[in-house]
Amino acid sequence: MFEHSIKVPRHYKIAANILKKVSTEGGSVKTLLYDNKLRHFRTNVLFALITETIKHAAHIDKIFDSCSLLKNESRLDPWLAKILTAELLFGKKSLPGKSKPEQTILSYKEQFEKYTDDHEDDLKSKVVRRPRYVRVNTNLLTTSDAIRAFQDEEYRFIRCTSGSYDDYLKQIQNLTEYDFTQDYHVKTVFVFAPGTKFHEHELYLENKLILQDKATALAVHLLAAPSGSVALDMCAAPGMKTTQLAAFMRNEGKIYAVERNEQRYKTLCEFVEKTGSKCVETLHKDSLEIKRGDYDDVEYILLDPSCSGSGMEFCVHNYIEETRLAKLTSLQEKFLKHAMNSFPKAKRIVYSTCSLYPEENERVITNVVKTSRAKWRVQDVKELLKGEWNNFGSGMYGSIGTRCLYAKPDTDLTTGFFLAVLDRDQKDLEKKENHENNPINEGRKGKKNKTDQNNDINPSSAEFDETGHMEHSSIAQNENDAALSTNTNKKKNKSKKDKKDDCTDIVNDEINTISDINEDAKSKSKKESKKNIKLDEHEFEEKDNLIIDTKESSDEKTKKKKKKRDKTKEINNTEKEDAIEPTVDDDEGKVQKKKRKRNSEQIIDESNTDCLSDNSKSKKEKYLPVENTNATETEEPKKKKKKSKH
Repeated sequence: MFEHSIKVPRHYKIAANILKKVSTEGGSVKTLLYDNKLRHFRTNVLFALITETIKHAAHIDKIFDSCSLLKNESRLDPWLAKILTAELLFGKKSLPGKSKPEQTILSYKEQFEKYTDDHEDDLKSKVVRRPRYVRVNTNLLTTSDAIRAFQDEEYRFIRCTSGSYDDYLKQIQNLTEYDFTQDYHVKTVFVFAPGTKFHEHELYLENKLILQDKATALAVHLLAAPSGSVALDMCAAPGMKTTQLAAFMRNEGKIYAVERNEQRYKTLCEFVEKTGSKCVETLHKDSLEIKRGDYDDVEYILLDPSCSGSGMEFCVHNYIEETRLAKLTSLQEKFLKHAMNSFPKAKRIVYSTCSLYPEENERVITNVVKTSRAKWRVQDVKELLKGEWNNFGSGMYGSIGTRCLYAKPDTDLTTGFFLAVLDRDQKDLEKKENHENNPINEGRKGKKNKTDQNNDINPSSAEFDETGHMEHSSIAQNENDAALSTNTNKKKNKSKKDKKDDCTDIVNDEINTISDINEDAKSKSKKESKKNIKLDEHEFEEKDNLIIDTKESSDEKTKKKKKKRDKTKEINNTEKEDAIEPTVDDDEGKVQKKKRKRNSEQIIDESNTDCLSDNSKSKKEKYLPVENTNATETEEPKKKKKKSKH
C-alpha cells in the first residue's frame, strides 16, 4: 500500500493530468494550461516538463515494458509515472520529493539507465530539435527596434537567405546559441537556436514578444486581411492568432474574437488587452450561434476549431479512438459550413488545425466545399507562397487536397499543422452584393399587396447574363413599364372618383329613356328614317379613358336600343333633358356612330359595376340588358334580353 503522508509535488500531479487529457482527449498543451488558470505556477516549467515527456513518450513506453514497471506497480498512476521518468532521464536528472511514487520510480533508475544506454542511437535519431520561434508584437514594438534590442544583448543577427526555402531550412538548423534570423515567410517572426529561453526576458514580460510557432503564424500571413478591413476569429482563445491579426492590420479596422468557454474567454480578454490589440472586440458566445445578419460586415475569417492535436505532439496521438475522431470531424464540418454560408460579405477563410490526420483536414475541406450553397474555391497554397514550400495535402482527395498545406516537425522544423485557404467565387460575391443592394431584387423578394402586384416588375421578363445579373436594357424597360402602369392606375383612380359624383344621375336618365323605349317602340314603324345622335364631347371627355371592351353580343343589343331611343325622342320631341343633342347631318353621323355606341355602352357598364345605389340597381336589373358578369343576375332579365333581340 502507498503511504500518502508525503504528497507528490503538485506541479507533477498537474503535469500528469494535462498529459492524460492531451493523450486521451486531444487538444493543445498550451490551451489546457490556460484553462487551468495556474497563475501561482510557473507555466513555462509545466509546459517544458509536459512537452519533454511527450517527445520521449514512445521510448518511455518501451522502457516500462522492458522492466514491467506498470505490471509490477499496479497502484502507480501511469501518467504520473511518465512525468517522473521524463524528469529523471531527460529533465533535471533527479526527483527532489520523498513521496511514494517518486521513491518507486527511483528504485527502477538503474534499469532505466541500462535501457537508454543500449538504445542510445535510437533515442537520438527519433528526437527532432526544433528552433525557437518568437513573434514581435508590432502593436508595441517594431521589428527593427526588436533587432537592435537583441543586438544590444550581444545576439548576432543573420539576415534570412535570399535563396530557396530549402536553403532557409539549412540556415536555421545551423544557428548557434546567440544567433537569430527572420523567418523566411513571416517577417515578424524571429528564429533562434533550439532551447533559447525567453520566459524571463524583458521583452516577453512586457508582451512585446509572443512565444508563437511559425506554423500557427502562417494562418494570419495567408489570410492577408488588409488594414481597415473586418475580420472574425471563430475560435479565438487564447488569442495568439487574434493579436497577430490585429498587428497585421495595424490596429485599424475591426476584429471579432469569439470564444464560448468562460475561462478561456477571460484569458482571451486579458491577452488582447495586454498586447495593445485595440481593434479587437471580444465576444463571449458560440460561433455556431451567430446568425446571418448579426455580423454581415465580416470579410475575412480565421477558423481553427477543436482537433485531435496530433500535430502538436504526434507521437502521443497515434492511437486516437475512431469515435472521438468522428465527433471532431463532424464538429469541424459544422464550423466550416457556418463560416461559408452565414457571412455574405466574406471573401476569404483560412481553415487550420494542429492535426496531421487527413480526416480532420483534406476530407473536411472536400466534403464542405462540394456541398456548400455558396461558391468557394480552395486556393493553391503553393502559388500563394510562390512555390517555396515542401509539404502539401494528399492526392486521395483530388486537386482540393493537393492545394492544402502541411507543416511537419521533421522536415519543416515546426509543430505539425494543416492549413487551407478558401476564396469565395468573385461572381458569386458580386451577385450576392447586387441581390442585397438592388431595389428591383428587393421588390421581387418582398411581400406584395394584391392591388400592387401588376405594378411590380415581372422577373420573368427580365434578361440575365451568364453571371446572374440583369441586363441594363431590361432594367430600363421594366422601370419604364412600371412607371407607365403606375400613372395609368393614378388616372383611373382619379377619374373614377370624379365620375361617381354624377354617375347616378346619368344612370337614372338612361333607365327612364329605356323604359320609354320598351313602352312605345312596338307602335313605331321600322321604316322611319334613321337619325344620328352627336354626343356632347365636353360632358363625356373624361369617360373616353374608361371605355371597357365588351362582347360582340352586348354591342348589338346596345346599338338597337340606342336606335329605338333616338326614334322615340324625335317623335316625342325629347321631353326629358340629357346630355345627348340630335343632328341631321348623315355624313357626320356615320363618323360619330362608333363613338355613340362605345360611350353609351360604357355608361351602362360603368353604371352596373360602380355607381348604382340599391334602388337604382334593382331598376337596372329589371330593364337593362346587362352582360352576365355578376353571379347575382336573375333569370327574368335574361328573358327580356332575348325578347329585345326580336
